[in-house]
Amino acid sequence: MAALFPMFLKLNACQCVVVGGGRIALQKLDGLLDSGAAVHVVAPEANAQIQDLARSGCVAWTPVLFRPEHLDGAFLVIAATGDPAVNEQVYRAAKERGILCNAVDEPERCDFFYPAVVRRGDLQIAISTAGKSPALAQRIRKELEEQFDSSYVSWLQWLGTVRQLFFEHHVEPELRKQALHRIADRAVFDRYKIFRERKMQGEQHG
Repeated sequence: MAALFPMFLKLNACQCVVVGGGRIALQKLDGLLDSGAAVHVVAPEANAQIQDLARSGCVAWTPVLFRPEHLDGAFLVIAATGDPAVNEQVYRAAKERGILCNAVDEPERCDFFYPAVVRRGDLQIAISTAGKSPALAQRIRKELEEQFDSSYVSWLQWLGTVRQLFFEHHVEPELRKQALHRIADRAVFDRYKIFRERKMQGEQHG
């Protein structure tokens, strides 16, 4: 098997189809909705949470059995039915249309995998085992969550602000690169974290 190509996709307004209306399908909806995708659920039945999302307009729900034409115009599809026969049908329909497909817990029917993700604001660290051991990916995720705490949320915002200022003031590219690497150093972060903690303590006692 060739190596996987790691990337982060912009899904804003992209048509994404989820086939299935149960717990596993619901789990896949969160990330798609957070990314701004236009989500279409196809399932003859859906659980209460998915029905609520449909009523609120967060997703479109078509309460019928899957048909290949449901993928027309889609960017990607998640097959989360728990039925290998239906997932195979979804996968084949996706292949015929050049659409990316992920069949949950069926690596052989996946063009991409859901990684285990550590999120700290705009910082995202994704871990993949190419479907071989989601349990290992989850263990590593928990370890990284301890290493990268909530301080990284505001730290990254500050780094982004400084970077933007460098560009606005047209700092020479090599000098800009060197400076940005220096302020992203661990030692600078440690000082930032101490300052942040002292500021929060002062606000609590203020």
